[in-house]
Amino acid sequence: MTRRRRTIRVLLLAACLATVPVLAQSAPVATPPAVQPTVPAPQRLATSGDEALDNAVAAVVVAALVEQMNTPSIAVAIESFDVVIASVRDRTVSGQGRMRLGDDAEWIGFRYSTLYDTTFASAGYPRIMIGGVSAGEREVPNDSVLVRQLEERVAVELDRQFGDTEARLQLDDITTVEGGRRLLRINAAGIADFGRNGNTPVRIEALYDQVANAWQRVNYELGVATAR
Repeated sequence: MTRRRRTIRVLLLAACLATVPVLAQSAPVATPPAVQPTVPAPQRLATSGDEALDNAVAAVVVAALVEQMNTPSIAVAIESFDVVIASVRDRTVSGQGRMRLGDDAEWIGFRYSTLYDTTFASAGYPRIMIGGVSAGEREVPNDSVLVRQLEERVAVELDRQFGDTEARLQLDDITTVEGGRRLLRINAAGIADFGRNGNTPVRIEALYDQVANAWQRVNYELGVATAR
């Protein structure tokens, strides 16, 4: 089958309340709200030619950001779709977007990717990378206090996920990028040491809110070495 790619610029805006920003492999960063949030459907101002794909992808991207970000409200704008045939049934969809936290005037860029099932017109849980999109981002020195907090959060979550293993992290590749006045994006890689149970590579992506002095997002992956 001929491989084809379609890139469409779109803008999807949504204002939504945050829910628990915890994934299966994410460190806890906030207490769940007492009231379940409502998530209005994003406004679609353009189309890729496949309305079902547009709606399904927009819905999972917005839902994932609402779930992962520790904020009372969030506006999301999806700016592009790249659609590639992965199989007879599936399409790989990726692109860029922006989000705005609370009443902050700054927009924060992100990239996303997901798999769309043409049979069921549904999209899987997306992979989202915050930052790395805006030209104004700059690398800054690592903050040892934040790095230590990050190590402790992930170690606690590893113990919770795998039992009381007393996991230790050995991070040897850490970068901190400042995106605007508010957020620090910290990417780290190293080894998760489980003692007698062995060790495995770990990769961490985290966002720290300098205004709220709180972690917005802490995600990690095990068994994934950093690509160079």
